[in-house]
Amino acid sequence: MKEAVLDIDPRHLDIVLDILHRCVPRYEVRAFGSRATGRARPYSDLDLVIMTEEPLPFAVMGELREGFTESALPWRVDVVDFATTNVAFRKFIERDSVVIKASSLAG
Repeated sequence: MKEAVLDIDPRHLDIVLDILHRCVPRYEVRAFGSRATGRARPYSDLDLVIMTEEPLPFAVMGELREGFTESALPWRVDVVDFATTNVAFRKFIERDSVVIKASSLAG
């Protein structure tokens, strides 16, 4: 995991975090892609991965997508469920992601 460098306006980050706290309060969430590397353009999307051990229910993923689609964010948010990814993607996430929301699970 990299040192935190997140290319998002603080107002927009507040919106993102509000949606994440409502939909996936227990899980760590990381950003990856151009907004996590400092190479974002003004309307670059935000790539997020929910750090799960078991796949999230479809209803939760739908709630996340709906929350981001209906938000006032000026760019798209793509959400990935870590439990459904392959080994290569997991290695990439471990190396090139930034934690934006910590897990609330004990232990």
